[in-house]
Amino acid sequence: MMRVSIAHLTRYRYSSDVVESHMELRLRPWDGAGQRVHDFRLEVRPAARVRTYVDGLGNQVQYFNRLEPHDELEIVSRSIVETWAAEAELPLDLFPSDMLQFRPPVLDTAAVRQLGRRARLGDPGSPHDVLEALDRIAALVVRALTYMPDVTIVSSDVNEVLELGRGVCQDFAHVFVAVARTVGIACRYVSGYVDPTPDEALVGASHAWAEAWVPGRGWRAYDPTHPGLPPEHYVRVAVGRDYRDAAPTRGVFVGPAASGMEASVEIRPAVRVALGRR
Repeated sequence: MMRVSIAHLTRYRYSSDVVESHMELRLRPWDGAGQRVHDFRLEVRPAARVRTYVDGLGNQVQYFNRLEPHDELEIVSRSIVETWAAEAELPLDLFPSDMLQFRPPVLDTAAVRQLGRRARLGDPGSPHDVLEALDRIAALVVRALTYMPDVTIVSSDVNEVLELGRGVCQDFAHVFVAVARTVGIACRYVSGYVDPTPDEALVGASHAWAEAWVPGRGWRAYDPTHPGLPPEHYVRVAVGRDYRDAAPTRGVFVGPAASGMEASVEIRPAVRVALGRR
């Protein structure tokens, strides 16, 4: 088991005053399926009243409006989360058909179908066959892509990523999701945090991976960016069809200004939890 403290800073700067900023945030980690949130706090500067709702995918969404003029917006979320290896969620009365659909940036293309044929899914109703196919998909994505920042953008689709052969965790996750869907396996995009070095402080960014639906077993996580990393190293925050459903922050404003965004995440080990003391 692990317990981590996470500080996530997002700062927007505008070239001149803007008004009527409406922001939607998915920053509160999930409770359940191998993790528990012990504390969550959200700070917004300039101050604004933050409201909350749960979206159709089960994500906690925070939102606020800042009507007065401002040239900077800062959002800081602080979480303490306990994680452990756990069985996947198993809502047996639900078949996640939305997670079989394609839309940009997750596309059904010739390059994606070629990888899908190499995954060789046998019986789509067999948990064993599905798990074997998913392992092959993970290995195919690892071989097809090299991790490299600053070569793709948020809107890059899977065809662009496969042509480049490079990308970041978001791109790896999108390609995995696309290949899984093209062979008929429901698969969703996950945003959150990863701590590959739990004994040290880590300064980085938010992370993305995928979860695939295994018949009779529920959702199973796959991270082609960090293959083989144990599940307790991950903190799930939001899920969706792709990045657009699970983006940590997104919003609009009124004004002619140019905008820029910077974000950083700091993950630190918190008090260790002895096995069995959940």
